[in-house]
Amino acid sequence: MMDSVAHSCKDSTSWQGLLFTVSLLTCWLHPTTSQLTIKSVPPIAVEGENVLLFVHNLPKNVKAFSWYSGVAPFKCCEIASHMIATNFTVMGLAHSGRETVLNNGSLLIKSVTRKDSGYYTLRTLDSTSRPEIIRAEFFVHRPLLGYKKHRTPSQLTIRLVPLRVEENINIFLWVFNLSEKLQAFAWHKGVLPLEHLKIASHSFLTNSTTLGYAYSDRVKVRNDGSLLLFNVKKKDTGLYTLRTISVDLISEWAIIDLQVNTP
Repeated sequence: MMDSVAHSCKDSTSWQGLLFTVSLLTCWLHPTTSQLTIKSVPPIAVEGENVLLFVHNLPKNVKAFSWYSGVAPFKCCEIASHMIATNFTVMGLAHSGRETVLNNGSLLIKSVTRKDSGYYTLRTLDSTSRPEIIRAEFFVHRPLLGYKKHRTPSQLTIRLVPLRVEENINIFLWVFNLSEKLQAFAWHKGVLPLEHLKIASHSFLTNSTTLGYAYSDRVKVRNDGSLLLFNVKKKDTGLYTLRTISVDLISEWAIIDLQVNTP
């Protein structure tokens, strides 16, 4: 059964540890196709942590690649470009001094700040100079006044029902181990808690639910945090994030990856 990834606010991770994560991810990730993908580690970070945009299945015929901040490969947003054969990197205009490009295409960003939140674009060039563009995202938050770390590892979990999702069916994002004495929870598409990405939020203080505009006629929220999504489409594929905040300001979040298949 597919489980979500759940995290709490953690101490800063050393960049050496993230580099070691590269080798672990290489062993763990075995997709059925050789599609180029990027995994943000972690997808939600606390200010001061390091974030690794780990590239998996970089084609062997890729000769060069470039990283950009934002959703488009504009020159003014270029972080760095890299030649694989010579392992040579040229820093771009958007390089802050905290980014390190790895020869496997990955990008390490040290000591992230909230301004680093958002999308990042990888552009690759193969031996025929054919470009390919792929994007990733992560979110950086800072602890609020009175914020408390988890006393134990987060147990918040999301499970997908049914396990295999096809277009035009209804699905259930089933939440387990929701903390007691919550103030509120919110669902977002992706990992950025932006208003236009909000699916729904619920306040226990007022016992009220607010639905995001794009999902107003397609979702139903339960008090246990679970989410029913009606008539799913291929465009619904992606990450979904549940965030909770308790009355004593303990925050948790969990992420699930939804893949919608064509019947």
